[in-house]
Order: sequence, then C-alpha cells, then structure tokens
Amino acid sequence: MRRINSEFQTLHISEEGQKLSNRDYFGFVEMDDFACYVLADSLDEDPESNSARLVVESIIRDFTQAPSMRAGTLKRYLRRAHAELLHQRSGMHLKAAVAVAVTDYRKLRFCHVGNSRLYLVRNARILERTKDQSLTQNLLEQGQLIPDEAARHEERNNLYSFLGERGNPKLQVSGKKKLEDGELIIQLTRGVWEQCGEQEFLQIVNDAGETKDILSRTEDFILKNQENSEIDNYSLALTSVNKVYRSPKKPLSVKKILMIALPVLLAVTIASVAVYMHYRSVRTKTESMRQHMESGAQYLAYHNFQKAAQDYGEAKSLAKSLKREPEYEEADMYAKLAEQVNLSDEALREGEYKKARELYLTARRMSQETGNTGLSYIEGQLDETEGYIHVFDLIAQGEKKEEYGNIQGAIVLYKEAKQKAVELYFLEGKQEALELQAAAEEKLETQQMEKDARIQEQVEAQAVSKAMENEQKTNDQQNAIDLENQGNALLAEGSYESAATFYQAAKAIYNRLELTELAEGIDLKIATAEAGAAAKAEKKAEEETQTQETEEEETQTETEEGTQAAEEDAMQQEGT
Repeated sequence: MRRINSEFQTLHISEEGQKLSNRDYFGFVEMDDFACYVLADSLDEDPESNSARLVVESIIRDFTQAPSMRAGTLKRYLRRAHAELLHQRSGMHLKAAVAVAVTDYRKLRFCHVGNSRLYLVRNARILERTKDQSLTQNLLEQGQLIPDEAARHEERNNLYSFLGERGNPKLQVSGKKKLEDGELIIQLTRGVWEQCGEQEFLQIVNDAGETKDILSRTEDFILKNQENSEIDNYSLALTSVNKVYRSPKKPLSVKKILMIALPVLLAVTIASVAVYMHYRSVRTKTESMRQHMESGAQYLAYHNFQKAAQDYGEAKSLAKSLKREPEYEEADMYAKLAEQVNLSDEALREGEYKKARELYLTARRMSQETGNTGLSYIEGQLDETEGYIHVFDLIAQGEKKEEYGNIQGAIVLYKEAKQKAVELYFLEGKQEALELQAAAEEKLETQQMEKDARIQEQVEAQAVSKAMENEQKTNDQQNAIDLENQGNALLAEGSYESAATFYQAAKAIYNRLELTELAEGIDLKIATAEAGAAAKAEKKAEEETQTQETEEEETQTETEEGTQAAEEDAMQQEGT
C-alpha cells in the first residue's frame, strides 16, 4: 500500500497551439504499488486517428494488467504500442513519439522513443533527462551545434526512431533512480521545448510558488511569441514528488533474525538456483528471439525475403515457447509478408506472370498493413510483372492482326513488344518478339515478292498488248492508206462513187486511229469524188434525155410514115 503512504501530485496542460486540432495526449494511472505516466506526440496528420492517444491508451492498459518497473516489461509495453500503430487500417502511416515514467513511489524508471522529453528536476536543476532521437541531437553530441541553437534547428524533428516506423524502434530505457521529496517529474512535447528552452524553463520552476504556477507561467511564455512564430501542439505534465514512500523499520533480535533468515536463505538459495536456470533459459531464448527479430528486420530492409522469412519464423517459434504474444504477433506478421513476397518472386521466375501479379498485389496490401515494409521492392517487382504482361499482350495482339492478314500492323506490335522487353531487360519476351517479327517480316517479304511478280507479269502483258495494239494501229493505218490510194486510182479513172466509198472507209480508219489531220485531209478528196459523181450523173441524165427525145422523134417519124403509107394504101384501095 505504498500509494497511501506517499504523496504524488500530477497536473498537466495540453493545447492545440496554432494547429487545427490537438494531437498530443497524456494519461496516467496510480495503483497501490506502482504508477505510470505517459505523454505522447502524434508525428502524423491523419484526420481520423490520433496516434498519440492510441499509444498512451495501449501502454496504460498493459501497465494496468501487469504493473512493473522491469526494463524488459517497459520495452514490451512500447513494442505492443508500436504494433498497434502498424495494425491500424488508416489512410496514413501512423507515427508517434512518447515519454513514459514508471515509479513504485520510491524509485523512478523512464523510457522514451522519438523527441518527447522527460526531466527529473531537483532544486531547479535537471538531474536526469532523455535524449532526442534526432539528427539535431547527434549534431549536438558531436559538437557541431551549441545547445542554444538546438530548439530551433531545422533537423530537430528529423527523427531516426519513433513508434510506428517500418523497422523496429530503438527503445531507450533508463536505470532505476531513487526519488527524494521535492523532486519534479516533468514530461513535455516538442511544442513546449521548441518555444521554451531549458534555462528559461528552470527559471520558471525556480520562480513558481506552486506546481500549478509552473504550468501557467510556461504556457504564458510559449504564447507570448505566437504572432512571430508558429506554435505547435504543446503538452506539459508535472508530477510533484511531495513525499516518497518509506518502509517501516522494526527492531529485531539476532536470534530471531537468524531463525528467520536461515530457512529463508536456504529456500531462497534453492529457489534462486531454479529461478536462475529458468531465467538463463528464458534469457537465452529471449536474446535469440531478439536477434532473429533484428536479423529479420535487416533482411527485410535489404529485400532478402527468404532469409527474413527464416529469421521471423525462428523468432515466432521462440516467442510462442516464451508465451510472448506481442512478439509472436509481430514475427508472424512479418514472416507472412516475407513468405508472400517469396511466393510472388517464385511465380515470376516460373513465368506465371498473371499469378505473380495477383500475389504481389496481396503482398503490397500486407506491406501497407505493416507500415510499408518492403513496399518499394514489391512495387518495383509489380511494375516489372505488369511490364512482362504488357509485352505478351502486345505479342498476342500482333498474332491476332497477323491471323487476320494485317502483317504490317502485326510487325509494328512485335517491334513495340521487343522495345518494351529491352527496357525491362526481359530476355524471354525480347526473344519471342524478335522471332515473331522476323517470321512476319519474312512472310511480308514473300507476299511482296509475289505481288511484284504479279505486277511484272501484268506489265509484260500490257507491253505485249500495247505492242499488238501498235502493230494493229500500224496495219490499220496502212489499210487506210491503201484505201485512200485505191480511191485516188478510182477517182482518176472517173469512178467517182467507188472512189468516194474508198475515201469514206479510209477516213473512218483515220478517225478511229485519231489521225485527225489525215482524216481532215481526205475530206477534199471525198468532196471532189462526190462532185465528180454528181457531174457524171448530170451528164448521164442529159444524155438519157437526148436519147429519149431522139427516140420520140424517130417514133413520130415512123408514125407519120406509117400514117402516110396507110393513107396511100387506102387511096389505092379506093382507086381500085
């Protein structure tokens, strides 16, 4: 019942500063024999989840179930909180810094991750303090930076360790510190120490009359420069150790001490040996488990998933035998991720690209659930697999075009597939695309040769036809000349109508042969023949008219002579 025989007073402030919401969180629990004080600072900006609150509630819950000041137990509290951040299905990677103080009302032990701080102050002097896990702290320790510049240094929030990181956070646990009356256990987030340096804060502690005055004066100091500087969320928790627990002292006789001590000593010795043997076994297994966990994390960082799966498998077995549920869950989670990536890689090596893509997609989802562990490798492999699938899709499209007779289009797709394969260093895809391209080009060349042969045949046929046509034209022209010459001969003989007929036949041939000048030149001859035929016809008509008149005259003469003879005969008869 140490609590009621001691006096610890805890006060705190936590405000959003100039941010939209306060993402710091403080919580504490004071039990009969132990007390725990936890202050956390969210390092992300997820609007739906407060990572600082998740961390504080996780640690307080675990502490309440199994209160302890052992360093290993405190680390287990932090690792479980770390695992809970990784398991959150949030839109953002949850991260937090935390400072934890645990006491049995006589001694203090503290632990932290990130840049949330804890000071143990006595008489306005810092006796113990945490060290930020930041680049600025490293520069400060190396002498490259003076303390006055640290609170404003640009790398003060560049942390190399925090809860929720992809690997295992570096947990810092102090030894046990004996408490004295009047000491202050102070926990503060970066929003306080960025605006209020250690010297200014110690001056406030020295000047304050009561614990609550420290809170109000520190807040006034933080806010006085809010118009000139950006104020982050700020949280400050003070636990005033007004009275530490002291064990009651009872005088004992030497005899009684021996009577009590000897059996106890014997029992303790026997128990100690048994405990030591058990402890040594547990310690050996725990150390082996820790080494396997660290080795697995390193292998994951170097993308050696086979080795990582082996180490995490060993760590999982050891955690199971030790009944370390948080470590078992963590090892199981990373082992499954490594095994999933190994299955994906195996499918890729076997050329089962679509299967590999589905496996990598599952691996990517598992990676995101574990804080994006190995995500860059998985996404690279997924991109490569998608590229392989794209190469074969292009080849399939080319084969389809080739099947439908579009060989030129197929060659274009084969070339594109080959180029994509070259970019991916995908030898198998490149070789297949090259072979199909060569076969298609050979087929296209054969078709072109056949086409050229057909064209040559057509050209030769056209040449023969043209030669025959020219020969025919030559013959026809000669026939026309012969007809014209025959017309000339007939015209000279005076056979005008026959001459005109031959001339017309010659002209028709000239017109068909498009010999316009020769056709027009023969028109005069036709006209002459037609004129001669007309003159000949007129002359013939005149001759026929003259012949008819002569015949008529002869007929009339014969008639008149006949009439006269008849008259003479009649006269003779009458005379008789």
